[in-house]
Amino acid sequence: MSAAVESITSTAVKTGCQERCGGVDIPYPFGIGPGCSRHGFELSCVSNGSGAGPIAVLAGTSIQVTRLSVEPAESQVMLPVGWQCYNTSQPTRTYPDWSRAKTEMNRGGVYRISNTHNMLVVLGCNTVGYTESLRSEGGAYSSTYYIGCMSYCNNSASAQDGQCAGVGCCHVDIPPGLTDSSVNFRVYDHTGMVDYSPCDYAFLTDRTNYSFRRADLIKMDKNRNVPVWLDWAIRENGSMSCAEAKGKPGYACVSVHSECVDSTNGPGYNCKCTAGYEGNAYAPDGCTSK
Repeated sequence: MSAAVESITSTAVKTGCQERCGGVDIPYPFGIGPGCSRHGFELSCVSNGSGAGPIAVLAGTSIQVTRLSVEPAESQVMLPVGWQCYNTSQPTRTYPDWSRAKTEMNRGGVYRISNTHNMLVVLGCNTVGYTESLRSEGGAYSSTYYIGCMSYCNNSASAQDGQCAGVGCCHVDIPPGLTDSSVNFRVYDHTGMVDYSPCDYAFLTDRTNYSFRRADLIKMDKNRNVPVWLDWAIRENGSMSCAEAKGKPGYACVSVHSECVDSTNGPGYNCKCTAGYEGNAYAPDGCTSK
C-alpha cells in the first residue's frame, strides 16, 4: 500500500517521518507520508509486486526512485524503453502494439531531466527515433523540444558491439530544461532487415549505463527500465532565484552555515552547506563541521 501524501512549504521538518524505503535514504525536502516533504518532493513506499520488498516511487506515479541526493541536487529514477516492432509479412508497417515510454514526473514541477548525466539512445536499422518534451502553446509543432538521431545498418554484421555512432545504434546529447519525455519514431521500410532488426528502440539513460550490443537489435527486453538522472530545485512561487527567495516565507536554506545557489537546469534555486561544513542545508542545523 502506498503512503498517504501531504506536503508542506514551510521550513519545518516533521519528526518521526520514514527515513528509508527499499534501500534508498529519504532526506528532506523529500518525504513519505503526511507533512513529511516539501511541496513537489512527495514519495511513496510501495510493494514492487515481486515479493522482493518495497520500493520508493515518485508519489502518484509508478516511477521507481533508486537514489536521492541533496548535494548535488540529484535523483536517479528508472524509466521505460520506447519501442515499435515491424510486421514480418509487411515490413513497411509496424505492429499495432508499441510503447512511447511516455513519462510524466513533474506534478510539483521540481524536476528536470539532467542534460549533463543523460543521453538519448536509438537502436535499429533504417530507424529515426526521437523524444519530445514540453507541450507547446500553439504553433506548428505540438512540443517545444524534439531530440533524436538516425541509425542505419546494411546487414546483421555491420553493427559492432560497443559502437554507437550511427550503425545499428546512435546517441545524442539532450538540452537542459526537459520536464518530461515521450518517445516516437519515423516508420521506414524494413524489407530485408526484419530478421536481424525486427524492432526499433529509443530511451533516455545515464551516459555510463548503456553500451551497445548487437544482440539488442535482435531482441531487447521491451519491459526493461533504465536509470535516468533528474536535477531538482526549489521551484515554488514563480520559481524564484536566490536573490528573490531570500527573506521570503518558505525560503528553503534554513540551516546555519548554509547558502543559496541558483539552479543550473531550469528556474529555481538549491541550498548547500558553506565551505568547511557538510550535511543537509534544507534541515535546521543540518550543516555540521567536517
